[in-house]
Amino acid sequence: MELDVTGTVCPMPVLKTKKALDSLTSGDELTVTGDYKPALQNIVRFVEDKGHEVLSTEESSDGFKIVIKK
Repeated sequence: MELDVTGTVCPMPVLKTKKALDSLTSGDELTVTGDYKPALQNIVRFVEDKGHEVLSTEESSDGFKIVIKK
């Protein structure tokens, strides 16, 4: 599943990530992209606190990408 949180600032990227993860089953992957860089660490922290796995993070000049395994 892919989730684009471009144009939103915290806490919305984290809340949208939570909602997307809630709709997935265990083992599914979620790719989150966005342009608000502080959200990268907030999403990673939230995901790890909830027991999910961060498979990869990527940061570029125009945003970020996180791949999460539920």
